[in-house]
Amino acid sequence: MTGATHLHFRVLGPLQVEDGSGPVAVGGHKPRTLLAALLVARGEVVPADRLLAAVWGDAPPDGAVTALRAYVSRLRGVLGDAAPLRHRPPGYCLELDGATLDAVEFEQRVRTARAAAAAGDPARALADLDTALALWRGDALAEFADDDFAGAEAARLTELRTGAAADRADALVELGRAAEAVPELEALVRRHPTWERPAVALMRARYATGHQADALAAFHELRTRLDDELGVEPAAPARELYRRILVHDPALAARPPPGNLPRRASGFVGRESEVARVLEALRAGPLVTLTGVGGTGKSRLAVEVAARDRARFDDGVWLCELAALPDGSPVGDAVAAALRIRQRSGLSVEETVLDYLRGRSLLLVVDNCEHVLPHAAALVAEVVQRCPRVVVLATSREPLGVDGEQVWPVPPLPLADATALFVQRARAATPDFRLDPAAADAVAAICSRVDGLPLGIELAAARMRVMSPGEVAARLEDAPLLGGGRGPVPRHQSLVAAIEWSYRLLPEDEQRLFRGMSAFAGGADLRAVHAVADPAATEDDVLDRLTRLVDRSMVVARSGVHSRYGLLETLRAYGRAQAGAAGESAELARRHVAHHVDYAERAGAGLQGPDERAWAEEALGVYDDLRAAFTRAAADREWDLAVRLVSAVPELVHLRVGYEAYAWAEQLLPVVDPGHPLYPAAVGAAARGAWNRGDFARARATARLAGGRLPLPGTARIAYPGDVLADVALYEGDVGTALAHYAAEAERARADGDRIRLVWTLYYVAVCQAVRRRPEEGLAAARESLDVAEATANPTAQSMGRYALGLVLKKSDPDRALALFDEAGALAAAVHNFWWHGIALMEAAATRAVHGDPAAAARALLAVIDHWDRVGDSTQQWLDLRYVARLLQRVGAEADAAALHACLVAAGKPSPLGPPAEGAPTGDPRAAEAAAVAQARAALGRVAAGQAGA
Repeated sequence: MTGATHLHFRVLGPLQVEDGSGPVAVGGHKPRTLLAALLVARGEVVPADRLLAAVWGDAPPDGAVTALRAYVSRLRGVLGDAAPLRHRPPGYCLELDGATLDAVEFEQRVRTARAAAAAGDPARALADLDTALALWRGDALAEFADDDFAGAEAARLTELRTGAAADRADALVELGRAAEAVPELEALVRRHPTWERPAVALMRARYATGHQADALAAFHELRTRLDDELGVEPAAPARELYRRILVHDPALAARPPPGNLPRRASGFVGRESEVARVLEALRAGPLVTLTGVGGTGKSRLAVEVAARDRARFDDGVWLCELAALPDGSPVGDAVAAALRIRQRSGLSVEETVLDYLRGRSLLLVVDNCEHVLPHAAALVAEVVQRCPRVVVLATSREPLGVDGEQVWPVPPLPLADATALFVQRARAATPDFRLDPAAADAVAAICSRVDGLPLGIELAAARMRVMSPGEVAARLEDAPLLGGGRGPVPRHQSLVAAIEWSYRLLPEDEQRLFRGMSAFAGGADLRAVHAVADPAATEDDVLDRLTRLVDRSMVVARSGVHSRYGLLETLRAYGRAQAGAAGESAELARRHVAHHVDYAERAGAGLQGPDERAWAEEALGVYDDLRAAFTRAAADREWDLAVRLVSAVPELVHLRVGYEAYAWAEQLLPVVDPGHPLYPAAVGAAARGAWNRGDFARARATARLAGGRLPLPGTARIAYPGDVLADVALYEGDVGTALAHYAAEAERARADGDRIRLVWTLYYVAVCQAVRRRPEEGLAAARESLDVAEATANPTAQSMGRYALGLVLKKSDPDRALALFDEAGALAAAVHNFWWHGIALMEAAATRAVHGDPAAAARALLAVIDHWDRVGDSTQQWLDLRYVARLLQRVGAEADAAALHACLVAAGKPSPLGPPAEGAPTGDPRAAEAAAVAQARAALGRVAAGQAGA
């Protein structure tokens, strides 16, 4: 390597060097040790004798100095100018100014997170901490931690990582997400029993979730540990929090209601009368639609109104953005994803949404309905009719046409508000902008020319970096496009004129990039923008132009795992029109599909590796474009691209988003050549979808389409047709067939060296043995599953291994099993894997129901009911209800237990309280499930309150 290619050094795990194209080979152990010693020094000079000791120990051999020089020369050839390795008496130093070191990035992120937390911004703190912790791939300086040169640094970084994990839990509690923090804090307390900070945070988190007794127990357990091991009492923070919990300090329970409203990046300007009137309308009826042309500020007004009205809704305020959906497409999956629920067995996704909302009190904001109007209107109409405590606030360029709809046209900003918005955005571009009298007249003219439309004002204000208000006003006055737009109303014509004026002022290469950006449905990171919008340019050139487009308010930048860039929907529509006029649409679409198919395959592989968390968080932001890519590939009959994408996404979509992509797989099976190497994986994905819906007959028939063929190595864990057949057998009571399948597949995976597959199959061997009530026969498989999972460093695999071992130890060693289940849940939750998180929560609750405090067990089982209610997995919900019945029986709540037993029998489900009576009637399973869940909730509430059996 001889150029100035950017290098990234990674020491938060096995030592790795990467450039723009992937890993860089450094050499054997000694060159790697030399590099590690230089990296530990962080650019400082390391004396030659210390480098000799690091590489060869206390007794370097003859010729070691010469060999050291050879290793230095070799490293120079590998690293080149990107990270110069200099001779500086009395040794060497590695200059990192032009490279990055993950340990430095980690520490910087932790510092910014702590600054954000101190400034009262826990959301920013959480985002920075998630990014920081995602950099870890294992132990710090893993292969050198026992060496003298690296031990202290490894210990320091590990301590900082532990502190960051505690910081993350604090941020979750501050954001009202204490339930997510509890398992992480419990794991921290187990690992650091005398460290007071996580114990104090655990007390607070348990109390915030309504578990006062558990919060107090955490204090008593801390005091006992400190007394036994150190002979001291808890410090003042723990004692003070204990006192506040005892007196039910209201400040401890204060937390924001649930929801997903975005935090405003800038202040809301004006529109106070509109806000007040829309709030009044929301209180008067179940549906308000804000209408107006694009760029009039409908979305901002809706979010502002929703934020001010959130306290009225016990179940929060939820924003569903429809802009990324293809024209005319159904909206049910998007609404379900926004609500964080999944399609339920036996129901369509729309019916699932309605079933979930029916008993809840919330405000649903449905944004940008115009291009999917029939589907949006149909679903909103059902919500209005069937969900009495749900209020809908919609935005659309035209009314929905639903009974009971109150239509509120969003007017342009009056001059005073328009001027205030212009000044705010101008100062964002040029902090010293001042509104003197001459400028005020020009700003008034600008606002008038764009008819007071916020988007037009922002586009004009962004020009303050290079133009004066008078110059902008003059150019708008002279623009021949004014009044000549293609919109149906004058205000739309004015907005088109403002956009066209901003677009025409761009250099040609920026215009081309802007047109290319319109291909993205949900935004993109720099790599995607480069690959799709302008692959002929260099990435640095694309970044420069992208930065200028952001400065001019033509592109919006959002921070996250990676910075992402997108267009407001009005600008995107204009960009697409310009791309069509330039004859670029087809090529842009082709590159968009190709890039996202490639991305899906890389993400699918990444989700099975040690960086699963980072991949999950990044890929969730790409989901809208994965959907768009599949839709375009299928429309163009590009079956190879479509099946590649479908085969790659199950790890992302089915375990983290919902079940929408199962339909993609089902759509392909009749048209894809069965001889295609990815056909078995597509079959497996479609069959798994039927299994998730509880349609076992269809799952079996679909899985058999593969004809016994195995998917390719690396296929998503849940997309093996043979596994679906085995799972159907298992859930229908044929445990022997399932066990034989997974035992044979484990042997195959072991022979193939496929560790991810081996964890999965051994996990199921253990599960089958537990179902056979022979857990001791599954112990060896469970232990091997965990050992192999640890070697993969993949969080989902590690979660599965812990779950398997906990399951077979549940009766013989419940304390150990409970710890394993809690760790399994925390691992799965950290990578957004809702299914494995759910089963770990459930088995932990079931273990507490048998061996722990009944009130705590009742609260845990209530949380599990809520989880499966959102996830929509009836199979797991029925299993949880059986655990509830056992708890009710244990605490002597005979009437409640009998009522739940009757619900189980009515649904034709097994009950732990005995077989059904001879000739016992069965009814509609859905109605029976709803009745059983309602009965269980009420009974568990009484147990949690200490009133069971009263």
